[in-house]
Amino acid sequence: MPRTARTNVFGLVYHVIHRFADHRWLLRDDEEREVYLRMLARALGETDWRCLAYALMSSHIHLAMVAGRLPMESWTRAVNAPFARWLNERHGRIGSVFASRAKDYGFISARTGSLLAYIHNNPVRAGVVERARDSTWTSHRAYAGLVVTPSWLHVADGLHRTGFQDPKLFDAWVDETPGERCDSDLDKLRRQMRVRGEIAIGTPTADGDETMIPLVAPSYAHIRPDPQQLIGMVANVTTVGAPLICSRQRLPMIRSARTVVVMAGLATGLTQSELAAALGVSPQAVHQIARRELSDMERRVIDIVTDQVNLERWGRRRSA
Repeated sequence: MPRTARTNVFGLVYHVIHRFADHRWLLRDDEEREVYLRMLARALGETDWRCLAYALMSSHIHLAMVAGRLPMESWTRAVNAPFARWLNERHGRIGSVFASRAKDYGFISARTGSLLAYIHNNPVRAGVVERARDSTWTSHRAYAGLVVTPSWLHVADGLHRTGFQDPKLFDAWVDETPGERCDSDLDKLRRQMRVRGEIAIGTPTADGDETMIPLVAPSYAHIRPDPQQLIGMVANVTTVGAPLICSRQRLPMIRSARTVVVMAGLATGLTQSELAAALGVSPQAVHQIARRELSDMERRVIDIVTDQVNLERWGRRRSA
């Protein structure tokens, strides 16, 4: 399957997960983790993304990142490719190190603390340590004030986003809070939006009212219209009411308007099944309507409705 183009919202916090190929345990010691962090620091110096937290587990890597205006690949490629080469040379192996591209999940700022707690508690869940502060695999010791914070790790920003000022209080809170790996509501919304076309992501805004959910679509996205809105457009142009278009009546004007709905819908990306459900007829009936010979008037109305749909698409892209 072709990949969906990745679109990230500037200023939003993302949970980024890199998994190693075949679920293998490829990070085996502290030296390998230190090399990865050095490469990550160098890559972050060339991008506008910022790292809030990390956990370097044996089979996967967790990062909490604040999105910049550059694409996520502006730093992932600069880390993963050289680290994979270094790790393969170190172990005398050939093949992929990372399993495909990273997974990324957007988090509203009010839940950033839950994300950081989840990342810092990874070694606890794995049974490696009893408390988050005991692990050298994560950024928690920097948050707890137990080690010097590297310049590329934005601990102060992370504490501010979680509402803590005292590192000791944050340390104690993480001990009691398992956290969450991703925002399941946003992940569900993302899947639902893809039904309407190539919507890249649905996430709350990074600032302002966090109940606002913008739909961000790349310029090439093909967004299918709402069948009910399409019927409304045809009703306005033909002056045949929407209830009549969806009725069983077979008067010439109604049949003609129904034909316009079908042909305009197919031209703008709707399926025969979607049109059938909207019109209250069978897919076979829609198939028969699509085979009818069109009059000149019907062709002109189809062009008018199709143009309106395309104008709305353009407006949605610009507003997104």
